[in-house]
Amino acid sequence: MIHGHRGLEGAAWLAGALALALLAWQGRRVAHWLPQLEHVIAGLGPWGPLVLIAAILLLGPLFFPDSLFGIASGVTFGLVAGALYYFVGMYLMCLTVQLASGRGLQPRLGRLLASRPRLRAAVLAASAGGTRSVLLVRLLPLNQALLSYALGALGVPLRSALIANTAMFVHLLPTVYFGVAAAHVTRMAATGHREWEAQGVLLLLGLVACVWLALLVSHRAWAALGVAEGEVERDHPAAPAHER
Repeated sequence: MIHGHRGLEGAAWLAGALALALLAWQGRRVAHWLPQLEHVIAGLGPWGPLVLIAAILLLGPLFFPDSLFGIASGVTFGLVAGALYYFVGMYLMCLTVQLASGRGLQPRLGRLLASRPRLRAAVLAASAGGTRSVLLVRLLPLNQALLSYALGALGVPLRSALIANTAMFVHLLPTVYFGVAAAHVTRMAATGHREWEAQGVLLLLGLVACVWLALLVSHRAWAALGVAEGEVERDHPAAPAHER
């Protein structure tokens, strides 16, 4: 099952690689939008990062895809600043969702998790295993808002999330890196690939290394939670009625 999930992650990044190849080939058709976007962001000044963070806080709890925020951060703010702003927004959003979600959500979440047994096992492991297990769950490339809803509904202490939520950075960084790479290859295509070729190769090699590391960490986190899953089933053999 771990290998199947890993295959889905690999397929998603393969699709991303094909998208980068398409931008490198036909990016000149959209390259003129980048200076306009940069001009708009520059015009916002210090409000630019706040707009991004506010968008994450508003749309994240509605299950807006996390990766789109990351790609947009990389395109508009670059690798370092984009990763910082994206992480701050996601971290605050996850804490807010977990704090706001109560046990009244358990029936609905039970039905949702019943159709996703591996996600259910991971969440149950986090609820029973303390900060370490919550950290392992945050190392998984899953929708972070959904995890926060589940952790809050199952009564996972917020103090565990304060530390453990930092682990999500492992999977936030590659999406920001992808946004940076997408913008770079688009600019290269606009110049007919006459500039920045060496820099572009190094950038893409860095993206490959970043993605490989994230997949490796995810694989090991699933394996570690597999042990925790058995412990949860032994300690809590009977699921609540709404989860059966």
